[in-house]
Amino acid sequence: MSQQTLLLALNLDGAGSDPHQTADEALRAESAGFHAVSFTSDGLLDPVQRASYAAAQTRNIGLLPVIDALFTEPFHTATQLASLDIISGGRAGWFLAARNEEQLAAAVGRTPLQEDQLGIEAADVVAVHRRLWDSWEADAVIRDHATGRYLDARKLHYVEVAGQNFSVKGPAITPRPPQGQLPIIAPAGLFTTPGLRHCRLDGADVAAINAADPQTLLSKAEKFSATGAVAIELDVYLDAAGEPAQHRRDAQPQAQRTERTEFIGSAQELVDFIRAVANATENPADQRRHLIHLYPGDLQIDGPELVNEVLPQLKDLLAPVQDSLRESFALPVAHNRFKEAA
Repeated sequence: MSQQTLLLALNLDGAGSDPHQTADEALRAESAGFHAVSFTSDGLLDPVQRASYAAAQTRNIGLLPVIDALFTEPFHTATQLASLDIISGGRAGWFLAARNEEQLAAAVGRTPLQEDQLGIEAADVVAVHRRLWDSWEADAVIRDHATGRYLDARKLHYVEVAGQNFSVKGPAITPRPPQGQLPIIAPAGLFTTPGLRHCRLDGADVAAINAADPQTLLSKAEKFSATGAVAIELDVYLDAAGEPAQHRRDAQPQAQRTERTEFIGSAQELVDFIRAVANATENPADQRRHLIHLYPGDLQIDGPELVNEVLPQLKDLLAPVQDSLRESFALPVAHNRFKEAA
């Protein structure tokens, strides 16, 4: 049995558009022992804004905004994510999305990408973020009152990345994030030969896998975990208050359903499935940390079931919550590439 190799993340989209409610749910998740919470847009606030508000109200839980990589400006997202890491004291990560949608592309004057180009575009975007986060050395800010210098210019480094569809020049406009490099989770489909890699310098740290059903997902987790850390994504509907989860799922409009794997059943069955994931991804020679990312079908119903009935039964599998999200994932210290080269 794999020991303490799992992280748990809870999606908080069900908290609604009130940032206070989102922060309250983040606090509950933190108190329960979740390693991270995730956010997408609620229609009013973008994911980084939601995460930033929750950061100020929490102390040790990781913050994972879900941000599209295909049609957003990478210089801006690198700055936003670095700022979130600073605000949270090193608890930020990035759940990279690849929304290859015509409406999003048209908003920035582009057209959707061909399928074989998605991984290449994601790799270019991640390379920009990694290099911008390294463009300031950790001690670049000196605040030398005697000479009137705020920065040591020798510790800022020029960045120029030319992707297939864009180019970015730096350095960044914000200091290096406390973690150095934020953990990046990206869809497994982007990890292709010419595309994204499990790579310390310019790649992603965790591959998010998906499948049509839980058993297929389990098989894919076993396969992908042989080469790196994985994230298991589940839409969760749990039996609660005498109502079968299947009833709630069937009552949900088709338009609101996602492409993520659905888990429908009891809290105990979910515990058993997560234990099966831990066994399938066990690798004693390399104790990498894998993520179970849970999207409650109804946060007000499934959230308490997860907190009260599921999480307490997984304590022997869950890694300790560390001071930084990077440490929780057991990732190595992120040394600055420019300082190492010097």
